[in-house]
Amino acid sequence: MLKFSSQNCLKNKHILLACIVIIGAFLRFWQLGAWSFWADEVQTVLDAEKFSLTNPPINPIPYIVAKFSVVIGEKFSFLFDVGNEWKSRFIFCFVGIVSIPVVFSLGRLLYNSRVGLFAAAFVALSNWHLFWSQNARSYILTFLFAALTAWFFYRSFEKDSTLLTLGALFCCICLILSHLLAAAIVPALAVYALLQLFEERHRKRWINLLIFFIPFAIPIIMFALPGIRGYIMSDWGHNEWGRSPFYILLTLVHGVSIPIAITAFFAVIIKPFDRSILFLVCFAGVPLVLLLIASQLQNVAGYYLFWSTPAYFILAAIACEWLWERLKPESSRDLLRIVVPCVILVTLFSQDYLYFQYENGGRPKWREALQGIGANRLPTDTLVLSEPAMAQYYLPEIAVKDIDVLVKDKEGFEEEWVRSGRNRLWFLVDVASFNVFDKDQIVRNWIRQRGRMLGTIPAYSRAKDRTMLLYLVE
Repeated sequence: MLKFSSQNCLKNKHILLACIVIIGAFLRFWQLGAWSFWADEVQTVLDAEKFSLTNPPINPIPYIVAKFSVVIGEKFSFLFDVGNEWKSRFIFCFVGIVSIPVVFSLGRLLYNSRVGLFAAAFVALSNWHLFWSQNARSYILTFLFAALTAWFFYRSFEKDSTLLTLGALFCCICLILSHLLAAAIVPALAVYALLQLFEERHRKRWINLLIFFIPFAIPIIMFALPGIRGYIMSDWGHNEWGRSPFYILLTLVHGVSIPIAITAFFAVIIKPFDRSILFLVCFAGVPLVLLLIASQLQNVAGYYLFWSTPAYFILAAIACEWLWERLKPESSRDLLRIVVPCVILVTLFSQDYLYFQYENGGRPKWREALQGIGANRLPTDTLVLSEPAMAQYYLPEIAVKDIDVLVKDKEGFEEEWVRSGRNRLWFLVDVASFNVFDKDQIVRNWIRQRGRMLGTIPAYSRAKDRTMLLYLVE
């Protein structure tokens, strides 16, 4: 039997890491362009097309990446046929692949190569990481920049290096410019730094901490400006999506997987005073607490914390490594020491199988639904849907109305329809969204009474019904 000893792990770590990265790359490129864009993703793509450095958004990096990704994706068009979705997601997919060895490096820095390999394997097979790697959205960028920030910051404490501190500062700025709420990493690192200063403090360390944290005092002051505060508070509503603290916790646990969450919690119990564990607890715990508090004031989502998940994967890897060391290879114990990592890997692989085979990449079939309408529409038809940006991208030649008009004023909507000569209306009902703003089904009943259903495009993923329903009102 091949023994996965410390010596073998040391000799073969680069071969094992290469195999893990290849598997991760295969999964992330597999059917990369097969899935339709979804609402937030298509908005990023549309905004990227209009992006300009003269008037950049507050988080410009995702739009720069999306714009550049299309340019790079065009270079592959002569090799094989790639659609717009593939082109827009290409660099994000590549970033997802690169983040696998970065997590390995962070795990090795905090503990050893075996922890790094376990963590890298968990990331490579993670359904959540796979989803965001196949997405033209900011979240896979935040994962990479958060892992790099953690690596540089922790290493700078070990070496008291100003150069490493500057590296951490640069990566942290890139993280915040990818997603504003990822700034929660700053208080997380501040808590860890304060705890470490109780043990050891000297002039060089104080200087490095000031270099890192002072630049972030400026954005805190800027929050007092109405424009900045208005951006943060705008368009998110007051928790209309029902995202309670419990819902956010469930999103996080479901995202990383239940075995990862349980094993990570176990690692905190077995080594509560370990310095590396403390760092990871601050990395994962402080932003979680801040988001749970914010959820009482704002409509925030659990996936905003995706950037903190390297900590969960590494904590789970530490627990697996602890079991590996404690249970020496002796008969039945040799089997027991691989049970936990195998359970985690099998769970993650089964989620990947569902993702590709049954869940349509974790998103509704907007493209297919809009193509169905496009094939049967008349020039005078109007399309009513909850996400006008989807029609703007996939069906720009049709007149579009936001369903919000009907939600707020049914009588006014009908009067306008009568005045228009009663042209045909297409209604595209995306069940997941309608279940939020049309809980009592008043709007859907209005549509059913006046129209007929022409198609159902089912999709179920991540514990949600993402079916699309096509209605025609004549």
